[in-house]
Amino acid sequence: MAIDPNIVAAAKDRAEAFFSKGRYSEALAAYEKIKSYGEKDPRIFLRLGDIARKMDETETAIGYYNEASESFVKLGFIIKAIAVCKMITNIDPSRQDAQEKLAGLYGRQAGSPAFEKNKTPGAGTQASELINNKHLPRTPLFSDFREEEFLDVIKKVRSRSLPSGEYLFHEGDSGNSIFIVAEGEVEVIGRAQDSSRVILSRLKEGSIFGEFGFFLNSKRTTDIKAGVSSTILELTKNDLNEIISKHGRVEQVLFDFYKERIVDKLMALSEVFRFMTEADRKEIISRLSSVKFTAGSVIMSEGDKGDTMYLIKQGSVSVTASDKKGGTLNLTGLEAGDFFGEIALATNRPRMATVTASTDVELVVFSRPMIKDILEKYPQVKGVLERVIKERVVDIVKAREHAGVLI
Repeated sequence: MAIDPNIVAAAKDRAEAFFSKGRYSEALAAYEKIKSYGEKDPRIFLRLGDIARKMDETETAIGYYNEASESFVKLGFIIKAIAVCKMITNIDPSRQDAQEKLAGLYGRQAGSPAFEKNKTPGAGTQASELINNKHLPRTPLFSDFREEEFLDVIKKVRSRSLPSGEYLFHEGDSGNSIFIVAEGEVEVIGRAQDSSRVILSRLKEGSIFGEFGFFLNSKRTTDIKAGVSSTILELTKNDLNEIISKHGRVEQVLFDFYKERIVDKLMALSEVFRFMTEADRKEIISRLSSVKFTAGSVIMSEGDKGDTMYLIKQGSVSVTASDKKGGTLNLTGLEAGDFFGEIALATNRPRMATVTASTDVELVVFSRPMIKDILEKYPQVKGVLERVIKERVVDIVKAREHAGVLI
């Protein structure tokens, strides 16, 4: 028999009154009366766990937290479920079974055709059994992992409590982690033209942030502060690299996430691509591939035919051109987030410069058919691209003239 929501609310108020006075046994008893409602509101299980911890009943608390984690998964709140799972392992590091149970539960609950396709071969027949007929909504990043990969990822995830008003990081800090708001809300704080600090946005539960610094090896460009007491999940680059060394396919999952979050944003902000609709950007993004070069490798040579344009995903490159005497003229250096190669791609002219990998580098590849499709649908892009290309050509000519050489 379902419990009336009004009865649940009254029981919560009564329980919280007991809790605030330190009458934990009475608070526990009050919450126990509405425990069955926890399948709809997992916070009831969480509170039961909190009360049990206050009473030094660790095993009982862990049991309640396990129930909360399961309910969060069934309701589709996978980020919250992971946060609760990490709470359990923080209480008792030996309880790795909580993480394994969460991975299996999420695998079964997410038993859609997409999950079945990605399921680790030989992972066990239980992974294909659905708890119910509902499929979880797609959770950015986590939804694309196989069960075994998902388990290794959540083992690496760190859970951080951030009291209201506390800063997670500041502008200029190194960007070597991705963060997810599991509970609460954080404020993104930037610098206005008059150098005052202003709140640019507020990120709520489920929001992923920090991916620009993470993927582009750049410094943080804003401050992040807890607007209210919050729980934040953190994944470091080193941890993900360890996972990739064990599960090579995770690198493709991260690349797909990179395209979805970084390339889409860079294209939306780009002078060249800003005319495109979100749907058209995503169609182009789905066709992108990546390529890697080791430090010192020549990516493209002056005079070659150009069929590709590149976006630097990771690493840096140097751009050079030849002078009249056969020497080398250093033009510029490019880093993660920069485009190059568009001149030859858009004009059919030979490459006007040589690009060499200064470090090991990973590039996102835009092919000629992609650019052709964009130009056919968005004629205004052609004008912008021609102007940008003209500016690049002029820069090269000026550099050569400054060096006292002829084209």
